[in-house]
Parts: sequence; structure tokens; C-alpha cells
Amino acid sequence: MKPFSFRFNPNSIVIKLIGAFLLVMLPLCALSISITYYSSNQMQAEVERANESKLHFYYSHLEFELKRITGLVTEYSQDETLATFSTRIPIMSRYEVDSSLNSIYTKLKQIKETSPYISDVVYYVPEINKRVSTTDGIRDVTNEEWQSLLGTMGNLKGALSKYKDELYLLRSNPYNLDSNLPPNFLLGVKLSSAELELRLKEFSVSGGSDITLAFGNNNEYVISSNSNQTPILFPVEKSLNSEETVSVQRHRLDNSFYYSLYDHNNNFRLTAMISNSVLMKPIQIYSQLLWLLSVVSVVIIILFSLWTYRMIHRPMSILIRGFKKAEQGQTGIYITHSRRDEFGYLYSRFNEMLKHLHTLIDENYVQRIRTGEAELKHLQSQITPHFLYNSLFSIKQMAEVENVELIKEFSDYLGQYFRYMTRDFAQEVTLQQEVEHALVYLAIQRIRFGARIRAEVDEMEPDCRDIRIPRVLLQPIIENVFEHGLKQKSSNGLLKMSYEKMKNTLTIRIEDNGDTLSEDKLQLLQRQFSEQNINQGEITGILNVNQRLRIKFGSPYGLQAERSSLGGLCVKVNIPLEGEYNDATNDDS
Repeated sequence: MKPFSFRFNPNSIVIKLIGAFLLVMLPLCALSISITYYSSNQMQAEVERANESKLHFYYSHLEFELKRITGLVTEYSQDETLATFSTRIPIMSRYEVDSSLNSIYTKLKQIKETSPYISDVVYYVPEINKRVSTTDGIRDVTNEEWQSLLGTMGNLKGALSKYKDELYLLRSNPYNLDSNLPPNFLLGVKLSSAELELRLKEFSVSGGSDITLAFGNNNEYVISSNSNQTPILFPVEKSLNSEETVSVQRHRLDNSFYYSLYDHNNNFRLTAMISNSVLMKPIQIYSQLLWLLSVVSVVIIILFSLWTYRMIHRPMSILIRGFKKAEQGQTGIYITHSRRDEFGYLYSRFNEMLKHLHTLIDENYVQRIRTGEAELKHLQSQITPHFLYNSLFSIKQMAEVENVELIKEFSDYLGQYFRYMTRDFAQEVTLQQEVEHALVYLAIQRIRFGARIRAEVDEMEPDCRDIRIPRVLLQPIIENVFEHGLKQKSSNGLLKMSYEKMKNTLTIRIEDNGDTLSEDKLQLLQRQFSEQNINQGEITGILNVNQRLRIKFGSPYGLQAERSSLGGLCVKVNIPLEGEYNDATNDDS
């Protein structure tokens, strides 16, 4: 390999490439720097909006859960079992009371399982001083317990109530302004403070901020994602729009930015505190990286252009010239090299490819044609003795009963069959001749099997009769039907042959109503029909037919197997219309 040398040439492609890169990249870098400083405020606003969007998302999630839990409490407070239990107690037996309490306990469990924010569901029955809880079960209570809980209803000026440092959603029936008057029942859902705090921490980690959830006008109940820092809570500002359900407040301090969402219906507020260092950090990092990128990109452009020319462009040009000569039929070329990298491997493989090209073509295509001819002769020699034995045995049986007319008919069919099978000089026949031979074989088999087998053969269209195909294609498929599909049928055996034209393909369908075809056998036959390698393994019968068709017409044609609508096997013979085909020798040309 010649040592790399570089001389300045203004007309060189490398010089032009480097100059073009510089002309494009340097103005872009300068423009990027100016845009960075110009858009710093916009980027900061986008970071603020991104954190605000996450807060909106958590608010929507929390507001949705509160609405859903409120709806559940309202729905179950109107449930017949819960609503009428207290009024039915005087006419109920002890067993009915216990059974109703257990049923109520089950319904409360259903409420608790609907949301991870529910830690407990309680149901008070002042009439019998009973309390049903999903965590404590059923127990007796005093009047002070339900009265103290009922007295907190609405103390947060919203849907929720605060009782013993816990959040409750309460419903009573009937609603009494005097908490000392016992209601029929009191239904309460206790929210999970731990779950609310966990969700706040999850959102604060993803948003890079501290989030505080406060309930009540005076922030009577507060949950914060940062338990180590006392949250700053701003007073609620009155909204100018009385119909507004959610108001937004923003406060900027020296070191942080606060964003609040206040829900007027449920009387709670979400506040996110974002540090200024978090807001400005992306802009600072981006500015530093942009300056570094501007310097490094110029150096990389120059070095990469030189390296590309030396390590890739020049050796690739040599390989391309070799392929162009090979495309022109010059198989005697040889690339001399001393490289040990990937291009050295490509050069070596290129030389070996051209060296063995003709040998591979001869071994692949010529051998496939000879294999197909040998398989045809093997099939003929395999079928003839077996079929001859069965035919002679059938003639012997007809002679024993002195059925002379049937012997004459059978012998005539048998003569036509063997005359067709022994015509070795005719490797190809018309489709009409092949169908006539298949019908002769079918007639012989129908005589052998008698009335327990019948056949339905459709008429072939005239324009399909002169299609040239290899000999002995349909008879092995029909033989397979009798041997594996209809041989065990004691009566009502049916073989059906029909034709179907689609685009440039003629499909001959041969199907039966046999009942011995399993799914495993069908899948095995389908895999054998789709097998591409025709030179391995023993190939007989319908597999031989499939391979001969693919050798003759190409891989799009051949046999397909599926389950027939009659219940047995359906073999589809696909051949090209009007004798158009691709020999195997032209598959890769």
C-alpha cells in the first residue's frame, strides 16, 4: 500500500468537501449561539410550563379520583341494603341482622378495592350502636364515636372532612343539622394519607420540584412531598370569575418559583415549588455544550473527511470497479492486496466468489434438473410393480366370479394406464393428456373399490387443455387419496377434482372426505411442500410431484395442502397458464 500523502489542490474533492462543511457549519454554529441567548427566556418559560403541566396532570388525576370516590359513596348510600337496614331492624331476627351486617361488610370491601387512595370504609348504625369497617370488621360503638365523626362533616368547606388527622368523605341518611340526632346510618370513606404522600413524591421526583397538597380555606390539612422542609403556603386569592372551578396563582421569590392550583368545589390546593437552579440549569448546560460543540465539530469535520477518503472511499472504489467488471462477464479478474481489515476480507471473498462462480452454477442448477429426471424414473419404477400386483389380484377376483365384461373393461383401462406410464420419450404432455390418464387410473380404482367410492370431476375449460406439464403429476395425488384417505371408508367415499383460474395461475383441487387426517399429519405435509431444498432426503409420491413442479416452473408453483371442506385432505396443484414458466436454471439469473 502506498503511503498516504496529501497535497493542497483547490480542485480536490476533499478540499471542496471540507470547505463546504465549514461554510455550512460555521454560520450554523454562530446562529445557534445567538439563538440560544435570544431564546433563554422562552426556554425558561417552557420549563415552567412543563412543570405546570405535570401539576395539572396530578390535579386532574386527584380530582378524578375524588369525583369517582364521591360518586361511589353517593351510589352506595342509596343502596337498598345500606339505606333500609336501620329501618328494618325492628322486624328482623338476630340471624337476619347478622346476615345483613355481613352483606354490608362485603359491599364496603368492594368500595375499598376500587381505589388505592381508600384506606378504610366505615358504616355506623346508631340504632343498634354497631360499626362496620373494612379493617376492623363489625364491632359495638358508643354514641360519642359516631357523633364526633358526624360533627366533622364539611369542616373543610368541601366534600372532604377532617377527623383525628385523617381525611374522610361522609354521607348520612337522613342529613340532620343537629349532629346529636341519630341518622339511620353514617357512611364514611377514609382516604389514605400515605398513598397521597407517595403520589406527591413520585410527581415531585419526575418534575424536579416539591409539591404540597392542602385542604381547607386555612390549610387545615397539609401533605407535602418533602417532609424535611416546612412548605410555604400562600393565602387563597378570591377569583374574579364566580363560575370558575379552578383558579391559578403564581408567586416568584428570590430562589424559587411557586405555582398553585385551587379547586373551589373540593376546597383543596396543589402547590409546586421549583428552584431557580432547576429552571436555569438546562439553559446553562446547553450554552456550555453549544460552545464546545462548535469548536469540536470543526475539528471533527476535517479529520473525518481525511479519514473517510483514506480508509473508506479509496478501497471502496477498487471493489466497485471489480464488481463492474464482473457484471460485464470478466470473471478472470483478481484484486491484489495486503490489507488485513474488513476490506481485505471483502477482497479475498470477491476473488474466491469469481473463482467458484461457474462451479457453483453447474453444481446447483444442472444437478437439480438431473435430480428431477432421476426422481421421475424412480417414481415410475416404484409405482408400477405395486400397482401391477394390485391390478392382477383384482383380475383374479373378477375371474373367480366369471365377470367377463368387467374383466374386459378393467383390462382395457389397465392397458391404457401402462401404455401411458411406459412412454419414457415424452417427458412433457398436455394437461388434457395428463387428466385423461388420471381419469383412467380413477376408473381402475373405482372398479377395485366398488360402490363404496364415488368421484366428482369438473369439466376442464378448453383454453387450459394445451398447457404443457411434466408427465405423471395427477395420478400420484389420486393414488394418495385412495391409500390414505378413502381406503378405510366402508361407504360414501368421495373424491372431487375441480379447476380454478386466478391471474396467471391454474389451480387443480383434488380433495376427499376421508376421516383419518390429523392436524399433525397436515402440518407435516405443509412443511414438506414448502421445503426449499430438493436434494436431501427420500422423495416419493406427491412430494416428488411437488419438487418436479418447482424445478420446472419455479418456486411460486407446486403443491399446497389444506383441510378440505369435505373433511379430508385438499391438495392444490398450481401451474402457470399458457405454458409460461421459469426453469430452475434461470432462478438466480
